[in-house]
Amino acid sequence: MKHTRFFPFAALAASLCLLSCNKETVESSVVSDEPVKTDTGFSAWLPGAQPETKTSVNFSDGGKVLWTTDDPILVSNGSQTSTMYIKQGGGTGSSLYTTGTVLTGEAFYAVYPASGASYESGIYNSTIPVIQAWKDGGFADQVFPMVAEAGADRLLSFKNAASLLRIVPSTTFYAGQTILSAVVSADQNLAGAIAVNYSQGGTPSVSCSGSKSVTLNIPSGATFGTPLYVVVAPGSYTGLSVTLTLSSGLKYVHNAGAVTVDRSKYQTISFTATDNYTDLSASGTGNCYMIKAPGSYKFKATTKGNGVPTSCGLSANTTGISAVKVYYTDGETFYNGSFSYLDGYVYFTTRNGSLPVGTALVSVTDASGTTLWSWHLWSNPAIADVTLSDGSTWLNMNLGAHQVAFNDTGFNGYYYQWGRKDPIQQALGVNNVLDSPFVSHASQTDGSLANSIKNPLFFYGGYSTGGVNINDWCTFDDDVKYYDWWNKNITSDDNQAAPVGKTMFDPCPPGYHVPTYAEVVDVCKLTKAAGTKGAVLDGKLFFPYVSSRAAGINKNQWGGVEENPDNTSVGERGFYHCTNPCSTGGKSNRTVYRWYARKGSVGYSGSVIQRATGMVVRCKKD
Repeated sequence: MKHTRFFPFAALAASLCLLSCNKETVESSVVSDEPVKTDTGFSAWLPGAQPETKTSVNFSDGGKVLWTTDDPILVSNGSQTSTMYIKQGGGTGSSLYTTGTVLTGEAFYAVYPASGASYESGIYNSTIPVIQAWKDGGFADQVFPMVAEAGADRLLSFKNAASLLRIVPSTTFYAGQTILSAVVSADQNLAGAIAVNYSQGGTPSVSCSGSKSVTLNIPSGATFGTPLYVVVAPGSYTGLSVTLTLSSGLKYVHNAGAVTVDRSKYQTISFTATDNYTDLSASGTGNCYMIKAPGSYKFKATTKGNGVPTSCGLSANTTGISAVKVYYTDGETFYNGSFSYLDGYVYFTTRNGSLPVGTALVSVTDASGTTLWSWHLWSNPAIADVTLSDGSTWLNMNLGAHQVAFNDTGFNGYYYQWGRKDPIQQALGVNNVLDSPFVSHASQTDGSLANSIKNPLFFYGGYSTGGVNINDWCTFDDDVKYYDWWNKNITSDDNQAAPVGKTMFDPCPPGYHVPTYAEVVDVCKLTKAAGTKGAVLDGKLFFPYVSSRAAGINKNQWGGVEENPDNTSVGERGFYHCTNPCSTGGKSNRTVYRWYARKGSVGYSGSVIQRATGMVVRCKKD
């Protein structure tokens, strides 16, 4: 009896002995080659076969290959082919039979599984499924291609055409979660169509022309520590990674690097799954997080904004979180799959490859679906700091912008209503009509601070009551009296409040804030230089002309011609928010300061604008 080295599912008519398993090493098993006779009746010696399994391995019984009734095998004599079946599983002497013509001749060839298989001129064609199914303690049915060739002795002995990855993940961080799928990816083809070439003589070669990834689905979930088996083509792989999808929706990526697996052998890849998500909120929480490079990220969801409450009385902590909701994406979708919530954090992973430029507005909700808080995720590798000659540092583009250059709507950033934290979509359609959610007041009670948190997409326009125009998005008397929604230090109508004291409603990322009126005045003392469709400050910082969105209830109410939002005929100035309110005349006259970029200059406006007006924000570094 001859002996050949194989991995567990290596042969028809074989008993199997496994060697001990060592992490990160190639493990092989020894198989005794008991041949299959190719006489007219065919017979097969099938030790350990069990009727409830198909072509899998019984690891609890020494790793024996298991075959059962009706497993199909494609058999050829070079000119004729026929599908053969195991007639009876289990026991020595079980016979095979054929449907159709009994093959003649002395040279026979066989390929398993029969589906999609062929033999021609010394080359066996078969398939390794790109999507495989996990089976408790082994493998799913008919996944593992095998080939056999008979010589003058007319005996067939099956050999594997594939290799096996045995993946054993462990964890402490994800304890209690199960694994729903494992995706193995590499820089070379792993599965799909394969060809086993015997025509060259000697050891056959295996080539794969299919997919660079294989998905192992685990519908019922597998616990950490359970071996997961993935069939792949033999070869040397670079950039091999294993991505686990967990029952919580989180993904864990293990980069195995370079891995070589030979035909009829297997390799065990063991690793410990740790928290490999970069914490965007590690140095401070906020309402906007900047993503400048691809990767896996998380941020704290139980703190509202930066956690500094205002005088409005709302708690800065969030409880009762049940799920994550995506309100909208703009630009390219930069995240991969979906967002997940676990133990106080929202988790997500960016798409593979270079980081796309885009925005997502993401919220956490309670069990009823009510939004508890929301965040602006800003994906853009071009976000950078610009330090001016006075020592102040600013972001190089408007909050949420896609680029600095004025060449499409991406330079704008997003509109904000004074005191609110959420970006309002402002993409334009034909005739300058705003093609994004717009809500006006249905009554005097719907534009509250609490409702604005529950409805971050809504742009609350002004309204009229009793013949009085109310140009304020917030209609509650006990809300409008507060001054400190963006700056904790503001306690009155004070345009000289100190440039510190960011609160939980400030829309800027951690480490940045909406500038105060005083900070704007200081900046405007610097030398200005003319810019194309905008102003350049200190020769370094570009401020594009961006129209404001009027406080009225009509979709296309924008203010004056100078603020025309049509990018082909942009006016000569654009307005920006600062933190300071500047009127105490009641709801009908609730206004805020603004600053502007105009005709090659940057300045601050002695006039004011209604608090419901939408304007863009340029963030200043703390």
